[in-house]
Amino acid sequence: MDDIVLYDMKSPKIPKDWDYKKSVTKMKKLVVNWKNISVEILQELHVAKTKLLSQGVRNDLDPNGVKLGWENYLRDTGLSKETVRRWLSRYNPETKIILPKESEGNGKLMTKNSCPCCGYKW
Repeated sequence: MDDIVLYDMKSPKIPKDWDYKKSVTKMKKLVVNWKNISVEILQELHVAKTKLLSQGVRNDLDPNGVKLGWENYLRDTGLSKETVRRWLSRYNPETKIILPKESEGNGKLMTKNSCPCCGYKW
Protein backbone atom coordinates (compact mmCIF):
# COMPACT_ATOMS: atom_id res chain seq x y z
CA MET A 1 0.00 0.00 0.00
CA ASP A 2 2.70 2.41 -1.04
CA ASP A 3 0.46 4.29 -3.44
CA ILE A 4 0.48 8.04 -3.09
CA VAL A 5 -3.01 9.46 -2.90
CA LEU A 6 -3.41 13.00 -4.17
CA TYR A 7 -6.32 15.05 -2.97
CA ASP A 8 -7.58 18.11 -4.77
CA MET A 9 -7.38 20.42 -1.78
CA LYS A 10 -8.69 23.70 -3.03
CA SER A 11 -8.78 26.59 -0.64
CA PRO A 12 -12.19 26.87 0.99
CA LYS A 13 -14.37 29.72 -0.11
CA ILE A 14 -14.63 32.27 2.66
CA PRO A 15 -18.29 33.27 2.95
CA LYS A 16 -19.25 36.90 3.41
CA ASP A 17 -21.85 35.96 6.01
CA TRP A 18 -20.15 33.69 8.53
CA ASP A 19 -21.87 32.77 11.77
CA TYR A 20 -19.70 32.04 14.80
CA LYS A 21 -22.30 29.92 16.64
CA LYS A 22 -23.11 27.84 13.55
CA SER A 23 -19.42 27.26 12.95
CA VAL A 24 -18.85 26.17 16.57
CA THR A 25 -21.82 23.78 16.38
CA LYS A 26 -20.55 22.31 13.12
CA MET A 27 -17.03 21.99 14.47
CA LYS A 28 -18.19 20.27 17.68
CA LYS A 29 -19.94 17.59 15.61
CA LEU A 30 -16.86 17.13 13.42
CA VAL A 31 -14.56 16.85 16.43
CA VAL A 32 -16.81 14.25 18.10
CA ASN A 33 -16.88 12.20 14.89
CA TRP A 34 -13.11 12.54 14.52
CA LYS A 35 -12.50 11.41 18.12
CA ASN A 36 -14.85 8.44 17.69
CA ILE A 37 -13.04 7.39 14.52
CA SER A 38 -9.71 7.76 16.31
CA VAL A 39 -10.84 5.44 19.11
CA GLU A 40 -12.22 2.94 16.59
CA ILE A 41 -8.88 2.92 14.77
CA LEU A 42 -6.99 2.43 18.03
CA GLN A 43 -9.34 -0.37 19.13
CA GLU A 44 -8.80 -2.22 15.85
CA LEU A 45 -5.03 -1.73 16.03
CA HIS A 46 -4.97 -2.97 19.63
CA VAL A 47 -6.97 -6.10 18.75
CA ALA A 48 -4.85 -6.82 15.67
CA LYS A 49 -1.58 -6.37 17.54
CA THR A 50 -2.75 -8.52 20.45
CA LYS A 51 -3.90 -11.33 18.16
CA LEU A 52 -0.88 -11.23 15.89
CA LEU A 53 1.73 -11.00 18.64
CA SER A 54 0.11 -13.54 20.97
CA GLN A 55 0.29 -16.24 18.31
CA GLY A 56 3.67 -15.32 16.90
CA VAL A 57 3.78 -15.01 13.13
CA ARG A 58 0.56 -16.55 11.80
CA ASN A 59 0.58 -18.63 8.64
CA ASP A 60 -3.05 -19.71 8.86
CA LEU A 61 -4.44 -16.26 8.01
CA ASP A 62 -3.38 -16.20 4.37
CA PRO A 63 -4.73 -18.71 1.86
CA ASN A 64 -1.31 -18.95 0.20
CA GLY A 65 0.37 -19.95 3.48
CA VAL A 66 2.34 -16.71 3.69
CA LYS A 67 3.30 -15.94 7.27
CA LEU A 68 1.46 -12.84 8.42
CA GLY A 69 2.48 -10.88 11.50
CA TRP A 70 2.21 -7.45 13.06
CA GLU A 71 4.70 -5.86 10.68
CA ASN A 72 2.88 -7.34 7.68
CA TYR A 73 -0.35 -5.90 9.06
CA LEU A 74 1.17 -2.43 9.39
CA ARG A 75 2.64 -2.59 5.90
CA ASP A 76 -0.65 -3.78 4.40
CA THR A 77 -2.58 -0.98 6.12
CA GLY A 78 -0.01 1.64 5.12
CA LEU A 79 0.89 2.59 8.68
CA SER A 80 4.33 3.29 10.12
CA LYS A 81 5.41 1.04 13.00
CA GLU A 82 6.70 4.02 14.99
CA THR A 83 3.52 6.04 14.43
CA VAL A 84 1.32 3.16 15.58
CA ARG A 85 3.58 2.55 18.58
CA ARG A 86 3.10 6.19 19.63
CA TRP A 87 -0.66 5.99 19.08
CA LEU A 88 -1.04 2.79 21.07
CA SER A 89 1.15 4.09 23.90
CA ARG A 90 -1.50 6.78 24.50
CA TYR A 91 -4.49 4.43 24.23
CA ASN A 92 -6.10 2.71 27.20
CA PRO A 93 -8.03 -0.30 25.86
CA GLU A 94 -9.87 -0.93 29.15
CA THR A 95 -11.42 2.55 29.29
CA LYS A 96 -11.35 3.08 25.51
CA ILE A 97 -9.90 6.58 25.86
CA ILE A 98 -6.90 8.34 24.41
CA LEU A 99 -4.61 9.45 27.20
CA PRO A 100 -3.14 12.96 27.16
CA LYS A 101 0.52 13.48 26.38
CA GLU A 102 2.77 13.29 29.41
CA SER A 103 4.27 16.48 30.72
CA GLU A 104 7.77 17.22 29.55
CA GLY A 105 10.55 17.78 32.05
CA ASN A 106 10.50 14.75 34.35
CA GLY A 107 6.74 14.92 34.82
CA LYS A 108 6.78 18.52 36.05
CA LEU A 109 5.05 21.36 34.32
CA MET A 110 6.99 24.55 33.87
CA THR A 111 5.24 27.37 35.68
CA LYS A 112 5.52 31.11 35.99
CA ASN A 113 3.41 31.40 39.14
CA SER A 114 4.63 31.01 42.69
CA CYS A 115 3.43 31.97 46.12
CA PRO A 116 5.39 35.00 47.43
CA CYS A 117 5.23 33.63 50.98
CA CYS A 118 6.22 29.97 50.65
CA GLY A 119 7.47 29.69 47.07
CA TYR A 120 4.91 27.02 46.10
CA LYS A 121 4.71 26.94 42.30
CA TRP A 122 1.56 26.47 40.27
